[in-house]
Amino acid sequence: MKLLLTLITALTLNAAGFWTLTGVEKANIYVQNQLSIVKPKTIEKIKEKMAKMLENNAIATNQQDSPTLMCSLEELVGDETYYIHIKLALGEEVLTFREQKAATFALTFEATDFIETDAESMEADILESVDFLLSQFSDLHQDDNE
Repeated sequence: MKLLLTLITALTLNAAGFWTLTGVEKANIYVQNQLSIVKPKTIEKIKEKMAKMLENNAIATNQQDSPTLMCSLEELVGDETYYIHIKLALGEEVLTFREQKAATFALTFEATDFIETDAESMEADILESVDFLLSQFSDLHQDDNE
């Protein structure tokens, strides 16, 4: 199991080359929470962190017809231990390079993290994971736009 998780993590980290954030100048924020135990205050903190990171990268928020930066929290089966899959993704309308160009919705960035936590430290662990994923987005955005 550890080997499988290591392989998935390695592939995820090395997959950053598939994503592009060139020219991203605006984005709307969305948090999809599928955890029953997370406090609404934590979700608000996640939205604040996302907004601050976008602002620091000169990306406008709350703009019509913008890509959507989404953070998803999903709990996997566990008893007293919580296994949480956290995903940060940017989805937007793009044109394909096919002969007959087609407008479609695509992910142009995705980063994931998987944490094991307990109820006592869950909030802090989730926020730390979100910081990690937002730093990946920020670093790629800066690299792609230099």
